Amino acid sequence: MSLARYLRDRRALLLGMGTGMASTGAVLAALWISWQAIAFVEVILALSFLIPLGLDWAARRRLCRQVEEALESSESLWLLPNALEEPAFREGELLREGLVRVARDRADQIADARRENREYREYVETWVHEIKTPLASARLLLANHPGPLAEELEEELFRLDGYVEQALYYARSGSAEQDYLIRELSLAGTVRSALRRYARPLIAAGFRVELEDWDAAVYTDPKWLEFILGQIIANAVAYRGERPVLSFTCAQEGEAVRLTVSDNGPGIPAEDLPRIFEKGFTGRNGRKGAKRSTGLGLYLCRKLCRKLGLEITAASTPGAGTEITLWIPRGEFSRVAHPQGLEDRL
Repeated sequence: MSLARYLRDRRALLLGMGTGMASTGAVLAALWISWQAIAFVEVILALSFLIPLGLDWAARRRLCRQVEEALESSESLWLLPNALEEPAFREGELLREGLVRVARDRADQIADARRENREYREYVETWVHEIKTPLASARLLLANHPGPLAEELEEELFRLDGYVEQALYYARSGSAEQDYLIRELSLAGTVRSALRRYARPLIAAGFRVELEDWDAAVYTDPKWLEFILGQIIANAVAYRGERPVLSFTCAQEGEAVRLTVSDNGPGIPAEDLPRIFEKGFTGRNGRKGAKRSTGLGLYLCRKLCRKLGLEITAASTPGAGTEITLWIPRGEFSRVAHPQGLEDRL
């Protein structure tokens, strides 16, 4: 609080002080008191008013500075009640008490939200593990009764298993740091593992998979990376063209490995491309056909990549296919620095 603002807020008080001093001087002059005595009395009166005002202004300025510094950073805002000194005036005491109550209420709300989130996650994880048993039993029954109907039911079970897996990773994505294990792994091995998992739909769709003769050691969680790759492969299968091709290329860029997954599908319309990582966004392609998109696959990919310190981008030309690129740390676990021009593509 500046001195000018403080004095402006107390202009009525200052006006009263000035009026009182002028009236006192006039009365003393009417009584034929010497001007030296009048000046002395006026000085004493002025000091009696100004010294308390100065002390009050200093106390209020100190409080205002503490509040202004906390407002500049959202992280320190909720620590403000504990950082504030005990104010020497009633308004400051009320402000501090109000902030303490707000901070306490917010802490209680956060604790309740975390507890509810933890309970929800535990429920989803339990549900996922329970439903895998009847899914496995259904596959076993289909294996014992081969035929066209069994093949169609197997395809639907695979899709159902994919939705179940999405639900599990969605529930875990809010606290991924409690579930992942960062270690050195073979990127080519993880890609092949994801391809084996999606071998049935890839073969059924007639895909030709192209893998370069490469391998690179990266640092990340293999389970989460395999899920991300699986979502990319599933999208390529869902939005495929004639004579579908899925290719994987790899290159080292600084402290990261760039993995690009390309297909020759119909591509993504230019107006949809900036939004494909948004939650629930399906776009023009996702609303076509009988099998509608959930709009969660790429959203989860972006969310998990940010948790793991990876980067993910997409590029597409309508009618010529889509490229999804991942930047994965290769030397140690750290957030991948944005490659040149990456921010423009996000």
